[in-house]
Amino acid sequence: MNEKRLLDTFLEYVQINSETRNEKEMCERVKKDLEDLGLRVDVDMIGDKFGSNGFNVYGYLDGDPSLEPIILSAHLDTVVPGYAIKPYVKDGRIYSETDTMILASDDKAGVSAIMEAVRTALEQNMKTRPVEIFFSVGEECGLHGAKNADYSKLKGKMAVVFDMGGDIGTTCYTCPGQVNFEFEVFGKPAHAGIEPEAGVSAIMAAAEGVSNMKLLRVDEETTANIGTFKAEGPTNIVSNYVKVIAEARSTDLAKLEKQEKEMIQAMEDACRRHGAELKYTTARSYNPYKLTPEDKICSLLEKCYHTLGCETHYVRSGGGCDSNIHNEHGIQSVGIGIGMCKAHTGQENIAVEQLNKTALLVLELIRA
Repeated sequence: MNEKRLLDTFLEYVQINSETRNEKEMCERVKKDLEDLGLRVDVDMIGDKFGSNGFNVYGYLDGDPSLEPIILSAHLDTVVPGYAIKPYVKDGRIYSETDTMILASDDKAGVSAIMEAVRTALEQNMKTRPVEIFFSVGEECGLHGAKNADYSKLKGKMAVVFDMGGDIGTTCYTCPGQVNFEFEVFGKPAHAGIEPEAGVSAIMAAAEGVSNMKLLRVDEETTANIGTFKAEGPTNIVSNYVKVIAEARSTDLAKLEKQEKEMIQAMEDACRRHGAELKYTTARSYNPYKLTPEDKICSLLEKCYHTLGCETHYVRSGGGCDSNIHNEHGIQSVGIGIGMCKAHTGQENIAVEQLNKTALLVLELIRA
């Protein structure tokens, strides 16, 4: 493996502007890089479905057809602010030049490591298993690239998503599903000083509904939170409208469904008691997944970690990633740590050593 080339690739990639929904330049670059390596490349133009100018990129490396294919997955978009990033290396770590700008190791470290491993395998004429590369867009704004992907283009049934904090060996065996809520509570206005009895306070109804919900840490697998509670108006008028935006997450699907029903029920009961009208919508962003060390993708990862002298650390994530969507499509998939630290902040950084180990891990995963 060429460590200098890997570092140069990473430094170059992070300087390509690819904020979520504006990933086109990065998509075109990795498509060309894969084609230059001689891989078969495909795309799906799904950006219009969520307001992006980008597209998913698929690459195919033929390998030993007697072995099971593996999907190598990473995303091409970054959070905001991710424009005109200027990286630098200091004491073996890579940083962004300014603390007002991300580094974009999330997830260009994953993309770069996959690219270097494939280059190395081809240069060394290495015998590999069949490899399918899936580079998604719109991950940071709701896993939209994976949600809208053409899964008929992927034949493999096990995938590794290179998109987590934590050193090599960190393996996310379970990620939660997420439900989003929007509640609208309609009351009845009245003069608060002259005849408040004639009104119905949307604020009181909504506040009681929220207070009767189980929120924050519901149990070890389930969380819920209110993000917005909005009511505006003068103090001399009984409030007639409130909007509440909330979410619930759980790594257990039955618990997620139960939490969803209970939050709705709490708001319905409160509105009924106060005589307010309730309208609400819910949307399942993604379903949870839960694997075990005995599952084939986990077993393969443990074997590769051992070869590299790394210990396996199984962790539970509080957020979703493309693995959630892959598992919904019958692909055993886990997210793994690739060494990124303080992602989504101006202090984001990654160790060069972890970048190198990620590429070596990819080599072990694809080696026949």
